[in-house]
Amino acid sequence: MAISSTAACRRLIASAAVLALAVAGLAGDGHGQATQPVTFIVVNNLFSTPGYVAAENGYWAKQGLNVNVKLTSSGRAVVQAVQAGDAQFGHAAFSTTIASARASGNLLKGVMAYYNAGDYIAKAGGRAIIGRKDRGIDAGNPKSMEAKKIAYLTGSTNEVYLREWFRKNKLDIAKSQLVSVPIENMPITITQGLVDAAAPWEPYTAQAIRELGPNAVVVSRGAAGLVADIIGVVANEDWIKKNYDFIEKFATGIAEATLFVRQHPKQSADIATRFLDGLNIADATDGIKWLDWDPRVSVCTVEGLVRTGNEMIQTGLIKKDKPFAGEDFYDDTVFKRVADKHPEFFADLAPLPKTLAECKGPLD
Repeated sequence: MAISSTAACRRLIASAAVLALAVAGLAGDGHGQATQPVTFIVVNNLFSTPGYVAAENGYWAKQGLNVNVKLTSSGRAVVQAVQAGDAQFGHAAFSTTIASARASGNLLKGVMAYYNAGDYIAKAGGRAIIGRKDRGIDAGNPKSMEAKKIAYLTGSTNEVYLREWFRKNKLDIAKSQLVSVPIENMPITITQGLVDAAAPWEPYTAQAIRELGPNAVVVSRGAAGLVADIIGVVANEDWIKKNYDFIEKFATGIAEATLFVRQHPKQSADIATRFLDGLNIADATDGIKWLDWDPRVSVCTVEGLVRTGNEMIQTGLIKKDKPFAGEDFYDDTVFKRVADKHPEFFADLAPLPKTLAECKGPLD
């Protein structure tokens, strides 16, 4: 990913600040050992905000970790980096990304969620479909999306969101022309009229709406019932089993950061602008409002993960001989440790549903 000189300078300053916090954190705790280097590869969007906050606020430094947050443009790139050993931890969708990875033989698994609506089976707060009014797209008339040229990202949760929206509205997506475009390029792609509609994630949804102005049509944004959308820390399944203590330190930092994001969304949006090249603070502030930050994986969450993964098999998006089960997606060992030692990180969250009947956002 190309980085401007201004952005590179901001990143250098941010990295220096994180390193200083790490040193200060160790000095304050009276430790003499060096911090443990960690690489965390994330996608360049607002879903990664807890990672930016954990680095910026020194939460990982308190755990004796010196974390290098590396940005990439897709969950697929995250999977490749973790598989190659370029990063111990990745940021990815527990539903679609893990399902795709495991179907291809890469046994990725989630260890700590952060972007999640724990009371929903399926809610995609950060996904959207944005159209151009001058191309005849009408939010009140779903059929106006047929036969349109639509920007999407191949293999992403946004692709599933788009396809499920078409299916739910009984429309034939094959009549539309789908063009794979990097998400960060979608705002300029749609504002220049190269496509009729786009399926971005935040903050690029907010950017596209702002830049299109009165020509923007919000076809769908943050809808429930389309796709289970849980994002968090992922790692290789075999590696996880051998490194629970190490993972606990990393997860403790991300859990504290997620609490900060819930309690201070505007400050968190500002921190995100220091990591995302060219991010407008207004777009970050608007976009972050659509995201839920509950690290708890509930009965609703697990149902959504399994249903989404198996629907990807049924619709031919992925190929797998056996259906998915809940344990394919998530290992709760570290979460239980963090919740037991730091209940204050979760004390502000409402009680979770105990049965599927209580869950919102069911999948059809």
